[in-house]
Amino acid sequence: MLLKFAYDGTKFFGYQRQKDLPTVEGSILQVLKEYNIATKLRSASRTDRGVSALGNVIWISTEKDARDVIGILNSNLEYIFFHSFALQDINPRHAELRWYRYHMLRGDYDIARLKEAARIFVGKHDFRNFTRARKNTVLEIKDIKVKEEGDFIFIDFYARNYLWNLIRRIVAAMQRYALGTEFGEEVFGRKINFGLAPPEPLILMDIVYPFQFQRVKMKRRWRFERKFFSSLIYYYLALQEEPGKR
Repeated sequence: MLLKFAYDGTKFFGYQRQKDLPTVEGSILQVLKEYNIATKLRSASRTDRGVSALGNVIWISTEKDARDVIGILNSNLEYIFFHSFALQDINPRHAELRWYRYHMLRGDYDIARLKEAARIFVGKHDFRNFTRARKNTVLEIKDIKVKEEGDFIFIDFYARNYLWNLIRRIVAAMQRYALGTEFGEEVFGRKINFGLAPPEPLILMDIVYPFQFQRVKMKRRWRFERKFFSSLIYYYLALQEEPGKR
């Protein structure tokens, strides 16, 4: 079965399991083993340290009822909340689309220039200058949408797959462009250091498959939501106290 879940990435030492360190994947696997649900799992996406999610997905093999599994996981995990399932036996990495959202304060950014910068990165490119990966750096970003909501700017990324640090490096480049730095298609052929945007405002919003997930209503959902959103609030307050920080 596939299980869809959210987590506050600021509370873990990354997603992928590590020895003697609390990670998202490691914490989930520990509960699965402790309650004899499953001995292994497969993850759809491994987010960077500090990056959160609303719709990541894992696969497990178990005879237990999906709703019972979700209940056990949610009762024994902090900062992680399972909310949906699909009775499908597939590798969760084989998704049709992954949607990430980067959150920004409005500040001095020129929205029109942010949208211009987004168009540079949409399409199929060799992103070797925007990742720490050393191979298989050619991929297609299907769309990047920029929109304002009050004092916030949302940058939505849509692609089937991504590379290590890719979104955060693109966001850093877009921010520089919106503040006046000029560049075009040459960024794919010439190494330019735009820096790396912070991980905390980045959220994996959803992963799309050619089938639907069933939502499970949980009484304790409010506990996760309160802790999850409070982390984002603290981050934005810190930015407001340091106007020069981007």
